[in-house]
Amino acid sequence: MDLNSEQKGRRAQEILDDPVFHEAVDTIRTNILVQWNLTQSDQADEREGAYHKSRALDEILRELRILVADWTVDQSRNKIKKGREL
Repeated sequence: MDLNSEQKGRRAQEILDDPVFHEAVDTIRTNILVQWNLTQSDQADEREGAYHKSRALDEILRELRILVADWTVDQSRNKIKKGREL
Protein backbone atom coordinates (compact mmCIF):
# COMPACT_ATOMS: atom_id res chain seq x y z
CA MET A 1 0.00 0.00 0.00
CA ASP A 2 1.50 3.32 -1.13
CA LEU A 3 0.74 6.30 1.03
CA ASN A 4 1.12 9.91 -0.03
CA SER A 5 3.10 12.51 1.88
CA GLU A 6 0.10 13.68 3.87
CA GLN A 7 -0.92 10.18 4.92
CA LYS A 8 2.63 9.31 5.95
CA GLY A 9 3.04 12.60 7.82
CA ARG A 10 -0.24 12.27 9.67
CA ARG A 11 0.49 8.67 10.65
CA ALA A 12 4.03 9.55 11.76
CA GLN A 13 2.65 12.41 13.89
CA GLU A 14 0.10 10.07 15.46
CA ILE A 15 2.89 7.67 16.37
CA LEU A 16 5.08 10.45 17.79
CA ASP A 17 2.14 11.76 19.84
CA ASP A 18 1.17 8.32 21.17
CA PRO A 19 1.90 8.04 24.93
CA VAL A 20 2.34 4.26 24.65
CA PHE A 21 4.99 4.80 21.96
CA HIS A 22 6.73 7.34 24.23
CA GLU A 23 6.64 4.89 27.11
CA ALA A 24 8.12 2.15 24.92
CA VAL A 25 10.89 4.44 23.67
CA ASP A 26 11.70 5.57 27.22
CA THR A 27 11.80 1.96 28.44
CA ILE A 28 14.05 0.91 25.58
CA ARG A 29 16.41 3.85 26.22
CA THR A 30 16.57 3.03 29.91
CA ASN A 31 17.29 -0.62 29.18
CA ILE A 32 20.07 0.34 26.76
CA LEU A 33 21.66 2.63 29.35
CA VAL A 34 21.41 -0.05 32.04
CA GLN A 35 22.96 -2.58 29.68
CA TRP A 36 25.77 -0.14 28.88
CA ASN A 37 26.42 0.69 32.54
CA LEU A 38 26.51 -2.92 33.62
CA THR A 39 29.21 -3.92 31.16
CA GLN A 40 32.67 -4.72 32.43
CA SER A 41 35.78 -3.09 30.99
CA ASP A 42 36.49 -6.19 28.89
CA GLN A 43 32.99 -6.21 27.32
CA ALA A 44 33.54 -3.82 24.45
CA ASP A 45 31.29 -5.84 22.14
CA GLU A 46 28.36 -5.49 24.54
CA ARG A 47 28.91 -1.72 24.86
CA GLU A 48 29.16 -1.42 21.10
CA GLY A 49 25.93 -3.39 20.75
CA ALA A 50 24.19 -1.03 23.17
CA TYR A 51 25.53 1.94 21.21
CA HIS A 52 24.13 0.54 17.96
CA LYS A 53 20.75 -0.11 19.57
CA SER A 54 20.65 3.48 20.76
CA ARG A 55 21.57 4.77 17.30
CA ALA A 56 18.90 2.59 15.69
CA LEU A 57 16.26 3.96 18.04
CA ASP A 58 17.40 7.50 17.22
CA GLU A 59 17.13 6.72 13.49
CA ILE A 60 13.56 5.49 13.88
CA LEU A 61 12.57 8.69 15.68
CA ARG A 62 14.45 10.79 13.14
CA GLU A 63 12.67 9.16 10.20
CA LEU A 64 9.27 9.71 11.80
CA ARG A 65 10.13 13.39 12.35
CA ILE A 66 11.29 13.69 8.72
CA LEU A 67 7.96 12.31 7.50
CA VAL A 68 6.13 14.93 9.58
CA ALA A 69 8.44 17.70 8.35
CA ASP A 70 7.98 16.66 4.71
CA TRP A 71 4.22 16.78 5.14
CA THR A 72 4.44 20.21 6.77
CA VAL A 73 6.57 21.54 3.90
CA ASP A 74 4.11 20.12 1.38
CA GLN A 75 1.23 21.84 3.20
CA SER A 76 3.08 25.17 3.12
CA ARG A 77 3.84 24.80 -0.57
CA ASN A 78 0.21 24.00 -1.34
CA LYS A 79 -0.97 27.08 0.58
CA ILE A 80 1.47 29.29 -1.32
CA LYS A 81 0.46 27.71 -4.61
CA LYS A 82 -3.25 28.26 -3.87
CA GLY A 83 -2.52 31.86 -2.92
CA ARG A 84 -0.86 32.49 -6.25
CA GLU A 85 -3.77 30.98 -8.15
CA LEU A 86 -6.27 33.38 -6.56
